[in-house]
Amino acid sequence: MIFTAAIFLRTLILYITLTAVMRLMGKRQIGELQLPEFVAAVMISQIASIPVADADIPLLHGLVPVLTLGALEVTTAFACKKIPRLRRHIYGEPLVLMEGGRIDEKTLEKARISAEEVLAAVRSAGLSSPDDAECVILEQSGKLTVLARKGSSPLTFEGAGISAEETGAELPVMAEGAVIRRFAEARGKDEKKIIDELKKRGINPAQTLYMTVDRKGGIKTAQSEKGKK
Repeated sequence: MIFTAAIFLRTLILYITLTAVMRLMGKRQIGELQLPEFVAAVMISQIASIPVADADIPLLHGLVPVLTLGALEVTTAFACKKIPRLRRHIYGEPLVLMEGGRIDEKTLEKARISAEEVLAAVRSAGLSSPDDAECVILEQSGKLTVLARKGSSPLTFEGAGISAEETGAELPVMAEGAVIRRFAEARGKDEKKIIDELKKRGINPAQTLYMTVDRKGGIKTAQSEKGKK
């Protein structure tokens, strides 16, 4: 009984400490954490679990590292605020992955993001076509932000009395030379049909950045800049 009470008390103390430290870091949810903050959060959770699991380990062995990591993160954040150059090195900078409907392949490689992920972000933003996206930005938190072109917001269709489903969404059936089978099947395409369509347009399938097909069979393609050389 005493052992159980001790574990309960340890857990309660560490829970309160962890909550206070995370609030001190200024983040309300994990999705707001940037890479260094996420690393600190993972380390804090691992260290805090040790004295909870083993009653023989002094509670201070968990509290001291947690408070140290919290203080280090707050100090780093303060220093980065005062020294912009330091912030760029530690937290990185936002990257523009697509602008004016055109994907920047060099930036994709730098960020290790696939064209399919960019297209998925466009769909998640409620846009039916990559052409409707003015800009796709990879934020420092790792989130993809999509800025719609003026007049391309899904809200404008109803206001203009136009059905947004006239042609349906442009589903990516190929990205970076690889067929996306689930979308290809949804548009009644197989790999052979896709390759034939690309060849008709004089595009090498292996050097296709992406190919989309709408519900009416309308096709849009983007060729890799590498394939144009």
